[in-house]
Amino acid sequence: MITIVIPQGIQIYENWEDLSTVLETSSVLLTILLAILKSLVWISNRRKMDPFIRYMLTDYWDLMTTCISEKHADVYTVLPMIEIFVALIKGPNDNSTRHFPFLALYPESYYNFPMYEIIFLSQVVATSLCGLVILGTDTLIATALFHTCGHFKVLQRKIKNIDTEINVQHACITENMQKIKLHVIDIIKYHYTILWFCDYMETVFSPMLFLQTLASSLIICLVGFQVASAGITVNIISKSVKYVSYLIMALFQLLLFCMPGDALIYESSMVYKTVYAIAWYKLPILLKTEIRLLILRSQKPSKITAGKFYVMHLENFTGVRKSCITSCITKCVSKL
Repeated sequence: MITIVIPQGIQIYENWEDLSTVLETSSVLLTILLAILKSLVWISNRRKMDPFIRYMLTDYWDLMTTCISEKHADVYTVLPMIEIFVALIKGPNDNSTRHFPFLALYPESYYNFPMYEIIFLSQVVATSLCGLVILGTDTLIATALFHTCGHFKVLQRKIKNIDTEINVQHACITENMQKIKLHVIDIIKYHYTILWFCDYMETVFSPMLFLQTLASSLIICLVGFQVASAGITVNIISKSVKYVSYLIMALFQLLLFCMPGDALIYESSMVYKTVYAIAWYKLPILLKTEIRLLILRSQKPSKITAGKFYVMHLENFTGVRKSCITSCITKCVSKL
């Protein structure tokens, strides 16, 4: 990491007046720093993170009595590597000039054998490790969110089963009241466990989501401004694949959290509607009170936030995307 972070910082400092160099270097540097900061947050919250993952994969999973099988495949395309191979195949105009995969400032001796090969390999390894760190943390958060949405679906199914028992056994409801009462208690405990897990998830993941939202927003601004302000030249066309990959990566990472976050809000808000739709009014007063409290508690949807203030859902993602597209179009029109 040091072999790419420090040289890129020096590159920005030495070429501060060159806007194109600063924007391109900052986009890569932000991605690397994001991976480093996520790792530091993970290490600092290790005491909370390890029990959280262990509980999610054991006890929390065992709560599901209904078999729900879904496969979510996340495909990460490393488009900047295409630009590297294109540059190698095309070859530089000046045979004495050597380029690294990512823009950074090194001493002159580093462009000769064997330092050039070592630095080249270190950049590829460092960026690959960053990708693995980001992939691991992002998929863990998305999996936990989708997993919780599945629990809310199972809870809704259990509530509907109670409605079936009430309607079928209404003629002999007094004899079967104990069975219905046990089901209601089980649902209340299940709902409480899911809400506890959502609060724990918010505490653990909120700092990482804040870093991700901040970094993605900055990358979108930097890359969007760079693409909009650049002229159409051979050099820009060769780098366009890299720019597009940065933009897609930033938008996809936000979408990876906003989509399950939006599903979490929807599924948690559907609980009180499902409870209200059952024939709870046929139950005795004591169970009616419990059902009313369940309806009251489930009216507040669960959500995941970035830094406790930015809610991760599709509406906010659409706003970020529209702002990005609008700023790029405005910049391009102003140049015409």
